[in-house]
Amino acid sequence: MIIITHTQKLCCRKSMGKYVKAVQILQNQLLEMIFESLGLNRSYLHEEINGGSQTLAVNCYPACPEPGLTLGIHPHSDYGSITVLLQTRSGLEIKDKNNNWMSVPFVEGALVVQLGDQMEVMSNGQYKSVIHRATVNGDEKRFSIVSLHSFAMDRKMGPAVELVDDQHPKSYKEFCFREFLDFISCNDITKGRFVDTLKLNKL
Repeated sequence: MIIITHTQKLCCRKSMGKYVKAVQILQNQLLEMIFESLGLNRSYLHEEINGGSQTLAVNCYPACPEPGLTLGIHPHSDYGSITVLLQTRSGLEIKDKNNNWMSVPFVEGALVVQLGDQMEVMSNGQYKSVIHRATVNGDEKRFSIVSLHSFAMDRKMGPAVELVDDQHPKSYKEFCFREFLDFISCNDITKGRFVDTLKLNKL
């Protein structure tokens, strides 16, 4: 049994608070660079970003005696714009364009940044949300701290009008967070992704 004192709790809360604020600043900087790479103004969607949400999740993947028979988290893509991940060991895998699973190299202390469904739709498919999963290890446990960033909850999200023209027709329907919640409450998310239901043509 592990006993955590009140002082330790306060110290952990203070450290996590600092981490959350630092990652929020990083997210804003990354979004500015992404928008600029798409030919958009760096301050694009400024109000939606400031009015958006940041969710922090701490995951523990215990050592598993038969790691080949289970997964830590099933394959999926994140709903939001950007996900920032800090992990204690390898275990994250991403799917490449040929549908092969690739292990993400573990670098101690490094942050892993993944794009989500909102970014795929906003970029009109120029950027893709990352399909990923978490595996387990037979000998060691793994911890991860996941910071999920999304635009404003009730804001309809669609392809940026600046990225739609005759050569690049609109490829996604608009959607909001409530529609995503309705989808995951009525569907088996292991059999299909929400973002695929938004596609207007095959990309």
